[in-house]
Parts: sequence; C-alpha cells; structure tokens
Amino acid sequence: MKKLTIIFLVSVLLPFSLSAQNTHKAGVGLNYHLDQEDGPGYHIFYQWQFGESFEFETRYFDNSDIHLKNNELDVFANYSQFSIGANFIKRYNKDLSLKAGTGLGFVVNSSNEAVIEKQMSPYIMLAATYKLTKNLSLEFGQFSHFNSEIIDTNHSLFLSLSYQFGQSFNNYTPEERTPEPTLRTTTTETPNQVRPSVAPVLVEQTPKNSKQPIRPVINKPFWYVQFGAFSNISNGQQSLVKLQHSYPNIHFQLVNANNYFRIISHHFQSKQRANDFINMIMTNYNLNGYVTQLTLQNN
Repeated sequence: MKKLTIIFLVSVLLPFSLSAQNTHKAGVGLNYHLDQEDGPGYHIFYQWQFGESFEFETRYFDNSDIHLKNNELDVFANYSQFSIGANFIKRYNKDLSLKAGTGLGFVVNSSNEAVIEKQMSPYIMLAATYKLTKNLSLEFGQFSHFNSEIIDTNHSLFLSLSYQFGQSFNNYTPEERTPEPTLRTTTTETPNQVRPSVAPVLVEQTPKNSKQPIRPVINKPFWYVQFGAFSNISNGQQSLVKLQHSYPNIHFQLVNANNYFRIISHHFQSKQRANDFINMIMTNYNLNGYVTQLTLQNN
C-alpha cells in the first residue's frame, strides 16, 4: 500500500517538475461496473497533456459491490484500483475530443480475493471529452480491464468532470512572421461566398491624412488562413482594426484579390501547418477561418 501511495504521488508531482507550462487536469467522477450490484462507485484522476495528441493519466477507482456467477453460485466482491497509463487524443472540433488509451491497473484492496486478487493487469480505455467552459470538461467513456480469477475480463463505464489548469500545450509558434501591419477581424462570409483569388496584392495601411498611395508587396505562393473578404477597402480596414483590438496576439494581413479585400493570416510553408493554426485559434480564441493558397505579387 505504501509503495502504491509513493507511485501515485510521484506520478502526479513529476509532471510539474518537468513542465509546468503544459495542460493539466484534475477531476472526479462516477464509475459503473457492468456487473454492479448496488449504486455506482467513484474515481479521482489527474491528466497531464504534454503534446497535441498525447496525455499521461493516473486514476484511482473505488467500486461498489459487483455480482458474478461461478458454477451456478452467486459471488460478491468490492475492490479499489489504481491505474497509470497514456492516452491518444484526436480533436473532433474545438469542443469535442476523442480518446483511446492503455496502461496498467493495480488492485489496491479486494474484499474477496477469489473474485479478484491484489494484482497488476492491463487495461484499455475509450472516451469522449466535451469542453463545457474554458476550464471545465465533461468526459464519458469505458474501461476494459484484463484481470484473472473469477472476474476475468471486465468492463465499466464512467462519467467525470475535470478542471483544467496550467498553460495550453498548443500555444502556437508560427514558422515565419511577416513585418506587415497587424490587422484583425471576424467575418460572416463563408468560403463559398468568396470567389477564388488570382494573383492577389498585399495591401498596407497608411496613416490617416497621408497622401502616400497604397503600394503592393512582392511575395511567393504560400498557404494562409482566411478570415473574411470585403468589396470595399474601407470596410475591410475597419474590420481589421476591430480584430487588432480584440485579438492582439494574432497576426493578420489585408490583401486585394480578384476585386475583394481579404483578411488573411501570416503565411505557412504547408497546408498542415495552416490547419494546425486553425485548431489553435479555435481552441484558444474561438475564432474561425479556413485554409487557402495565395500567390502575392505586384500589380
């Protein structure tokens, strides 16, 4: 028991010493064994997400009485279990994520060792996590433990509420940042409402009362995230200024393409990098966009 307590404390505290800037979650919930006799048990857990797709997890289960059949006899037991493992995460949208995980479970206490001994056994886990607020998430899933004895392979469902703290793992660092003005906005247009762009021209803002003409900037073909398109440059610039005030940490540009003034991000070398940027701003800023490829050049 003392060894398991030490393992649990190390598994919880070690991530903080390694990386205090990653995403951490702690939570509680209910678990219902499929052979449950009484009401559900409970569990507490800690999760450390150290990458966009991977998560370290420790969890403690306390199960209520379970009812099994053994040679026509009814047998009962209750037990508690500590588990440690890793999860693979697939983001479905900005609020919903799917998880698949595996690890080892350690039976800490058993009321009937003929049903389940104090032993170590592997498990697999499938779950879905829904983000309720910036810090609160609801998770629903299933555990399958591969024990021996009478209980053998067994399954349980769980529902939990978690609180997220620490900095998000997916704070985005772009490949390159262009020196053009920082401009922002949201848009009501959809990609189908904006015509394809051909040889767009990057538009720089000029100070008020300045007589300097708007001049183009030469660039190369890159991938961008587009946030809006306007037929009038004045409307585009006004919207960009509003976004600059609302999202001071995100870089935007205004380009003239095919008689539309388009609001785009800084450029990316690949489409995948642009998609990663969209996932980041959806999660952290609730800001939508879509990927497009543009070639900026002179008029």
